[in-house]
Parts: sequence; C-alpha cells; structure tokens
Amino acid sequence: MRKGQPRVFRRVCIAAIAAALLWLPASPLAGRAAERGPDTAATPILPPAPALPQVTCTDAVAPGVAPVAASTGIAGAHAALYARSGFPTLCPGSVATVTIAFQNTGSLGWYGNAALGTWGPDPGQDRPSPLGGDGSNGSPATGWSRPNRPDVQATPYVGPGQVLWFQFRVQAPATPGTYKLGLRPLLEGQQWLEDPLLTFYVLVKADDLHPAQDPTRTLQAPAVARTYMPATLVDGSRMIRVPSLMFHYVGWLPATDPNMRLRKDLTVSPTDFESMLGYLRDNAYRTVTTKDLWWSLDQTAPLPPKPVMLTFDDGHADAYSVVLPLLEAYGMTGVFFVTVNLVDTSGYLSRAQVRALADAGMDVESHSMDHISMMRPLNEQIYQMCRSRDFLSAWTGTDVRHFAYPSGDYNDQSGVALQRCGYLSAYKKAGGSVQSSNRMYLLQRSRVHGQQGLGALLLALQQ
Repeated sequence: MRKGQPRVFRRVCIAAIAAALLWLPASPLAGRAAERGPDTAATPILPPAPALPQVTCTDAVAPGVAPVAASTGIAGAHAALYARSGFPTLCPGSVATVTIAFQNTGSLGWYGNAALGTWGPDPGQDRPSPLGGDGSNGSPATGWSRPNRPDVQATPYVGPGQVLWFQFRVQAPATPGTYKLGLRPLLEGQQWLEDPLLTFYVLVKADDLHPAQDPTRTLQAPAVARTYMPATLVDGSRMIRVPSLMFHYVGWLPATDPNMRLRKDLTVSPTDFESMLGYLRDNAYRTVTTKDLWWSLDQTAPLPPKPVMLTFDDGHADAYSVVLPLLEAYGMTGVFFVTVNLVDTSGYLSRAQVRALADAGMDVESHSMDHISMMRPLNEQIYQMCRSRDFLSAWTGTDVRHFAYPSGDYNDQSGVALQRCGYLSAYKKAGGSVQSSNRMYLLQRSRVHGQQGLGALLLALQQ
C-alpha cells in the first residue's frame, strides 16, 4: 500500500460506522427520554409486585370410633356408647353432620322417648349450645329438635341389645377455637341414662395456614429414662418397691345393692378416680405393667422412677366406658384382670371391649374362669388358670402370662398350677409394695377403698 493510503482507509471506515449508527432505531427507553423535555421528571421503574398466596380454608373430619358392643341385659333402663363419628375441623360458619350411636344395654325397651341431651360441663345440663339448636334461646338454627336436644328417637321401638343412631348438625362459630359439646342419652319424662363422659369437640380454624389444635390428640410424652433398678440380695434374689393399686368399680354407686356396704368399699367415683390420676401425674409417678415388673425382678431390667401399677379386677363394664378414656387422657396404662365367664354378661365387659382394651395398649391378664377361690384341689386350679389364659390370649391377640387370685385366695398347690399353665407371675391382696423375685407367684397389691377421695390413694401408696 502506498504512503498515505492507511490514513485515507481509516477515515472511510469511521464515516461508514457513523452512518450506520444514525440509521439504527432508538430503544423504547431512549425514545421516551427524547420525548421528554429537559425539565420533565423521570418516572421510576419498579419491579413487579410479588404474587400473594391464596388463603384457603378447608373443612375436614377426623376418623370416628368404630362400633364396640357392650354387655346387655342389665336390669332396668341403661345405655352404653356404641360408636361415633370423628371430630370435625371447620371453617367459621361451616356445618358438619355428627353421628352418635348408643346401645340399649338394659332389660327394658325404649318406646320412642329416647333422646340425646346436652350435658355438663359444656354447655351444662339441658343448656343451649353455641354449636347447634333450633334457633331459640340464642342457639343457631341447625335443625335440632330443641336447643338442648340435638336429636330424638325416630324409630318407635329400640329393644334390649339394639342400637339407636342419633344424627344432627353442628355449625362452626365465627371465632376460631376449640368448642365442646357434652352429650348424654335420656328417656324423656323418665330418667337420664348412664353418663358416657362423652365430650364432642368441634375445632374451628381461621384458615388452612392456622389449623386448630385437637385437645384429644395424645401428645407423645418425653422419654423417661429407666433408672430405677431392683436391689440384688446376697442370695441372688431381687427386690424392688412398686405400689400395685387394686380397683374394682370406677363409677357411681347404684341406688340399691344386695351388699351395699361392700359395694361402697369397692366403688371409686369417676371424679375421685380422675383426681387420683391427676395426683399421680403431678407427682411424677409412671405407670408400669405386669410385664414390666416381671422383667425387672427376673432380668434386673430397670423401671422408670416412681413406678406404680394400676390394676382393675373382674372386668366390670366401667373398665371400658370410664377407666379407659381417663387413662388415655392422662397418658397412663392400666392392668385389667378379667374373669372369662363374666364377659358378655350383664354389667361386665363384652368380648369386643376386652379386645379394644388390649388394642389400646392396656395390659389384659387373667382373673380365672369363674372368679372362685383358688383354695381348692390342683386339678380345679389348673382348669381355672389354663383355660382362662387360653381364652384371653385368643380374645386379645396377646400372650397372657400373669394372674390375679380371685379374692386373693390361694393354697400350696397354686404355684404348681400356675407353673403348669405357663404363668410368669401372680398377685395376691394386701402385704405392701415391696416385690420380690423369691415370691413371683405372691406379688403384692393394695386396695384403693371407695368413698374416701384422694386420701384412699395416698394411704395405698404408703403401704
């Protein structure tokens, strides 16, 4: 290239680039800036607003309680809770249908006058409820027959052993929270039937982001270190102090009884029993089972600090209707010594209820076939012990290996019979709280006497 040509070439390239830039379209921002005069304020450019989540509120119903038949044929008019639908969780203003069934466990029929009434403490006996009613007395109009009667018998007759199904609607109040509806069956113009301690919960939530807390949900208790060891004596035997408390009836005294003096002594009221459970919980007692105690004495297995065993003899109906719900509410386990031939008879557990106790994690063990004294020949004891173990193991689906002597009676043949039948331990009455591996067939229990309030428990714990 001749001298001067590079300079000319650069000038040509610069001119071409400038011409190209002049012909490029302006950007939208540049165009808007050009349209504004020198004194026009610039519009700020903001990021897009975040999308807010959609707030939803969805109704739901928890699983219900499946039917469990009770023993029937009790003299007079009686009822037992048979089944119920689950507790609903509702949005404010939502409506849910509730189903509750009671079995006629008495000897008398219900001739169209059975009803489901409101009961204390929430909302109180015969009181209107904020959850439902007929629109009167401040109750919402949800189709109840009266403000204190969620439902009444629709069929003309419900005979002994038959089941009556009640169905009614509840409406969630506007304020989120936990609402309770106490219920009890009655025969209008005649009498209230047994108090099933039935509280129906309606949980109201503001929305799905703020669920209501179910007060009946059993919270898993923190693990308790098992640090309480039995003492090992010089002969190799082991001893440990475990109060084993004996109950019979947990209910209200009947109007009459052939032996009212004994019945009073054997009957602890539901109110007193709950106060006893509260005392045990507040004072850090931990319930143990027959299996726990046997493992501790036989294998030196540690127990939790302050162990206590709660035992219930004979298999009365209130073991399922009263004792089980209260034990579950306090996170405790009970031992139920069941007499086989009393099952499915008036005033006692049904076979289905025996299974329900075991399925709930309770310890179901043997109290013989016929609740007769074991101060009898060996062959008769073997029948009472072996056959009762067979039946109860089959009914509960568990391995029944522990026995309580009816009336606490035994003789020198009892240990032989227990061993032949495969029992690992047996319980007598009285004697205190110190348990020994040398007396595995003579473990001790203390009776909690009725009609004495919390003092009866405190006295039994000190023995």
